[in-house]
Amino acid sequence: MSILVAIVGLGLLIVLHEGGHFVVARLCGMRVERFSIGFGPTLVGFKRGGTTFQIAPIPLGGFVQITGLNPNEEFDHNDPNVYPNRPRWMRLLTILAGPGANYLTAFVLMLVVLLGYGMASKTQKILEPVAGRPAAAAGLKTGDVLVEANGQAVNADHPISEVIQAAQGAPVSIKVMRDGKPMVFVVAPDKKAGVYQVGIQIGAIEERTPVPVGTAIKEAFLQPYYMSVGILGGLYDMIRGRVHADLSGPIGITKQIAKAADRGIVDYLGMLILLSVYLGLFNLLPLPALDGGRALFLGIESVTRKRVNPRIEAAVHTAGFVLLLGVLVIVSFKDIFGKG
Repeated sequence: MSILVAIVGLGLLIVLHEGGHFVVARLCGMRVERFSIGFGPTLVGFKRGGTTFQIAPIPLGGFVQITGLNPNEEFDHNDPNVYPNRPRWMRLLTILAGPGANYLTAFVLMLVVLLGYGMASKTQKILEPVAGRPAAAAGLKTGDVLVEANGQAVNADHPISEVIQAAQGAPVSIKVMRDGKPMVFVVAPDKKAGVYQVGIQIGAIEERTPVPVGTAIKEAFLQPYYMSVGILGGLYDMIRGRVHADLSGPIGITKQIAKAADRGIVDYLGMLILLSVYLGLFNLLPLPALDGGRALFLGIESVTRKRVNPRIEAAVHTAGFVLLLGVLVIVSFKDIFGKG
């Protein structure tokens, strides 16, 4: 059941992303030929308002086919409703509407969590010690509530990772509460990609406190921003080689959502919020085949006052799509058969 709930959640995020493109394109008077969840031939579909809505067999995302959006596509150049013939600001809004829909989804879900369940405590617990890593070997267990590390209080504002890094590989004394009793473990961090780690996944404890509506709206607006800053910081560290790149495809992501669903509705919604921010932010990156890449070409068009050669733009996006598809296949293979 948790796997089914995870698939529904991930599918919902894709639908909402593509729905953002679809709604804004239609509002801007563009012709939308196809709205697809998945890639490939139609498995199930129907046609309404000139658009074919379908589910396709390759579950690696989705797409909205707007007439003229693909640079090398054949279309009636005199048709005012094709993508290239709409004003530049309308084209930009249509491109950004997908990521925008993801950020809006994160805001709404966060608001639901805050109003329905309250604000999470800053106290953190161990969700899962990774098998074979220092924390598990030292005896730390799932559910242990983190109290101190090397005598310093640790929480969401002062994470244990900061204390571990400051120790520079020296053993770290970690105090936790287990079943209401204080316990202390000495853990010797290991080093992966230049970063000292003990191998634990952490999250907030279940205690939550009610918040006023105004505070909930403010926090729901700010949290996606803070998540984006953290994701970009992690990406920067990964590029610099300071953090190991541990990517997951749709299968691995579905497994993580399923684990969150097993822990409860709040963790499930929290995972959807994080993934929605990831999806929105990733698509904003100025890379070929992504929304950010298309926006970049619109920016070049704005500066030069003429459209980039369609063949060149098409070749760039095609190369980017093939590369991204290759990465997805590789990480999906890893998700299925393990990290080797």
